[in-house]
Amino acid sequence: MTITSERRRPLGTMVAYGFAGGDVAVDLAIANRLSASVVEVLPDWRARPDPRTLRNRVADFGLAVHSAHGCWGGQSIRAARVDLGAIDPETHRASVDDLKACVDWLEEAGGTCLVVHPGGLSDPEQVDARREALARGLVALADHARGTGVVLCVENMPPGVHPGSRSAPLAALVAEIDRPEIALALDTGHAHISATPRSETLDAGRWLRTTHVHDNDGRQDTHHPPGFGSIDWDDWRDALDAIGYHGPIVLECIRLLRKHPETISDDFLARLQRLTEIGPR
Repeated sequence: MTITSERRRPLGTMVAYGFAGGDVAVDLAIANRLSASVVEVLPDWRARPDPRTLRNRVADFGLAVHSAHGCWGGQSIRAARVDLGAIDPETHRASVDDLKACVDWLEEAGGTCLVVHPGGLSDPEQVDARREALARGLVALADHARGTGVVLCVENMPPGVHPGSRSAPLAALVAEIDRPEIALALDTGHAHISATPRSETLDAGRWLRTTHVHDNDGRQDTHHPPGFGSIDWDDWRDALDAIGYHGPIVLECIRLLRKHPETISDDFLARLQRLTEIGPR
């Protein structure tokens, strides 16, 4: 008798939590329809919703918290604007402080990966100064996260973020810092606009710890579900295999799945299952 074991990457989806007029249970029910096992949380950071309540609600649906999306731009706690690459000392200090609070929140929620933006739209002539600021911010966050189990995962951005729009410079920076608390997140939609999901994944390499998975037409960051844009998903899946990535496939298209539940068809679910497969199809 031959015994085979099916190896799969976990499937996850983003859920919104703590926003006025919203109900996280709606998004958790969608996660169940997708047969997801983990979630990434997008909290209303201004409201600082209770992380332990969230942890319990997620568990009630048979799911686990994997990650959270940290503060960015105007989506902040106390900072006027969160920008880890900011050259202005006050903006940089406030950005780091807000993200430290996000680390603490995620630890209480029981998650592991805090996805952080490397910065916002910026002047390419300031790339060296912004890289130095980003490095300082990540080291400060790594020091804060030491011993918590939380890993800061720097996300590749669309064009116009210096550094940050391409995975290779981010991977070089993470390698230079060389701390277990710092890794990378791969956003397929951003990659499709800046280069290709395959090339950006290969450039992220061994530093890749988590994903944001959504589709677009290669021009606008529309956060469509996989298969509703022009990304070659089989090609991306092969790139994940090439770097030995066994982490979760985390959908970042909850708004459209919530608005158009008919999207979750048998064909769509089969597409997601193919993305979670590891090795030959």
